[in-house]
Amino acid sequence: MIEKGKISQEPFIGILKNLEEAESANLVDWNAMNIASVGQMNQPSSRMVLLKKISDDGLVFYTNYNSRKGKEIELNPKVAVNFWWRELKKQIRVEGFIKKASEKDSDDYFNSRPLKSRVSAIISNQSSTISSYEDLTNQIDNYLEQNDEHSIKRPDHCGLYIVIPNAVEFWQERDNRTHERLKYFLSDNKKWSSHLLSP
Repeated sequence: MIEKGKISQEPFIGILKNLEEAESANLVDWNAMNIASVGQMNQPSSRMVLLKKISDDGLVFYTNYNSRKGKEIELNPKVAVNFWWRELKKQIRVEGFIKKASEKDSDDYFNSRPLKSRVSAIISNQSSTISSYEDLTNQIDNYLEQNDEHSIKRPDHCGLYIVIPNAVEFWQERDNRTHERLKYFLSDNKKWSSHLLSP
């Protein structure tokens, strides 16, 4: 389930329609998206995250700000996102900028997560080397023993990001490699326009 904010314009209406189709088809991780960032040495990297909210403002996901992606985003806020649903023969490609969501939105989301997920976010130093997963589990259990559930607050190093698109492409597989490609661009006057692309 994802939170749906105000959605009144393309291409966000189209993104939501595809997400709802994937959800209705009971696809596993139907809200999964690949997000790519670029590091200091211009090395791209990508990973899967789960979309948590969509609105006319953009696409929202949750992560550790100190992770590799967080550090890369700090250096370069330009990102690319890809949704792909094999069973639907569809994908959506997104390019744009990224920024942190409000602290209130991040707090609200953090507090909605299961208790052990909240503690894991506090304990885990994402992307760093660990001795073992058993040790990590023990640290989580020890933290729970020493802290009351109501005292567990979102750490500063975790929260929501919002991807603000400036280009969105809808791709639909068709026979004989005549795949349909519809691309939206955000103009300088903040209006969306679109055209078809050759497959």
